[in-house]
Amino acid sequence: MHPFAGPENDKIRAHIQNHLKKMFAIEDTSGIDLFVMLQRTAHLIRLLDSQSAENMEISGPRWRLLMRLLIDEEMGNSAGLTPTAISQSQHVSKNTISALLRGLEAQGLIQRTLVSTDLRAFRIQLTQAGKDYLRNTAPARISNLNRLLSGLDLQEQEQLMLLLEKLQGLLMEQYKPCKDPEHQPAHAGHAAISEE
Repeated sequence: MHPFAGPENDKIRAHIQNHLKKMFAIEDTSGIDLFVMLQRTAHLIRLLDSQSAENMEISGPRWRLLMRLLIDEEMGNSAGLTPTAISQSQHVSKNTISALLRGLEAQGLIQRTLVSTDLRAFRIQLTQAGKDYLRNTAPARISNLNRLLSGLDLQEQEQLMLLLEKLQGLLMEQYKPCKDPEHQPAHAGHAAISEE
């Protein structure tokens, strides 16, 4: 049995809970229990998506970035997105988004277009090759993601989605963006990323 599943996991969690209670004189550890579980689940999803991407030409983060561009274009934005907007939607740092964009541009899947009103800024758009690539690979990729959830029946998936949406809403009510972009956490988006 996998160490993160079943009775062994319950023992580990109980052990950690007891230590936290003793070390910090607290009774309720449910918050940290839930957030550790959410982080571990998100990490496993990224690992499994990366494994499934090994037989494909681009990584999960690059594929998600392309999908973001395609969805935005399908919704009527033919001008493309700025690196800032992409960074905020993908929740990654300036350096990470720059590396992803360079790689995708080298593969011929995206293009940069200068903004006519500000020649220092540019927008990112899918090339025809990028659109074709997504249309050819999306069915298999989405099918794989569905397979990862196949252990949950449809009702369980809907319940999980509702609970996660509720949790996300509660967290967003408490989130206060940092006014100083230098101290903005990478996962919260970068309002001041340059659009070079």
